[in-house]
Amino acid sequence: MLNIFRKAIVILLMLSVSACGSYLKKQDQQQSEQADSTDDFSQQIKPAETTSAAVLALIKKARADAMAGNLDKAMLRLERAVRIEPANATVWHYMAKLFLQQENYKQAAGYAAKSSSLARGNRSLVIDNWRIIAHARYRQGNIKAARKAQERINKLQQQ
Repeated sequence: MLNIFRKAIVILLMLSVSACGSYLKKQDQQQSEQADSTDDFSQQIKPAETTSAAVLALIKKARADAMAGNLDKAMLRLERAVRIEPANATVWHYMAKLFLQQENYKQAAGYAAKSSSLARGNRSLVIDNWRIIAHARYRQGNIKAARKAQERINKLQQQ
């Protein structure tokens, strides 16, 4: 019941965000559909091919934990993964997403920015990071910064 309530709150929050709400709702729906398939990254930002087996296992376990509502446990696994591979942009991205779910918007934006700085030409990852930043800024009440982030997304999508 608590998990259903949490998912409902997340969906309601996402619908309230005009700049990136429809995208986040789609992501949440895709994640819900994949709850039984923690090994499938087809609808997610995929870890780099250079990601070690240990970090990949931690990411998969973190996803399973997050889907089960164990966000703190998922964060611990991702923190361990980032200690193993501190330059892995995908791990930083997943941590940003968790911070967003935990309504820790300042951390979400910071970790998304860190992920983008490490992304090395992964345009889809950078775009998704800007979506996190836009959502976080909007939820913080900084509409001007949210619009700037959305403009950045639009510019990146046109390239």
